[in-house]
Amino acid sequence: MGVLMYEELREELCVTAKLIFDRRLTNAVGGNYAVRPAAGHILITPAFMSERKHSSLEPKDILLIDYDRNIIDGEGVLTREVNMHLALLTKYENIGATLHAHPFHCMPFVAAGKPIPSMTEATEDRGDVGCIPFARAYTPELAAAVSKYFADRRELAERLPLGVILPKHGVLVTGSDIYSALSMLELIETDAYCAICSKLI
Repeated sequence: MGVLMYEELREELCVTAKLIFDRRLTNAVGGNYAVRPAAGHILITPAFMSERKHSSLEPKDILLIDYDRNIIDGEGVLTREVNMHLALLTKYENIGATLHAHPFHCMPFVAAGKPIPSMTEATEDRGDVGCIPFARAYTPELAAAVSKYFADRRELAERLPLGVILPKHGVLVTGSDIYSALSMLELIETDAYCAICSKLI
């Protein structure tokens, strides 16, 4: 394929995808992750990366696209969730990464369509992880609902990583970069676990 653009960041996205899968922050049903390396460019994981590759990716598997969804380089099929990622990465200066996943302890809240309460000091500055209205996966309605959720919290979204529940589907988190987005995913998974266990203590 020749020289890939943003190869170092592609490698980090591969490492992150594997970490998310191995740490049960998503499952074989899916997940997709995107990073904005520069204005006009998005790096995004391919469709079926969890189901068919167990999130064991190589840099060439990461797709480089423009804001019009044209593939510039990389191998694979563009995820159908691309619009949800573009809705945030193209409109928020300080959102540089988005992770959509199905974390094990978050999924009861996802299935019930209930917010994940902030349970720890690490998330108290951004509050509970709220829910959007139900919208089917891959649809324009889902991308629009995600966009509205963040627009309603724009000032906070520009300062801090945030998460949102996609009812019956999964979660989406943001960060200024891939590292802060992964941290946010771990934090809300911890809050979900603590919220569940608090009923048992």
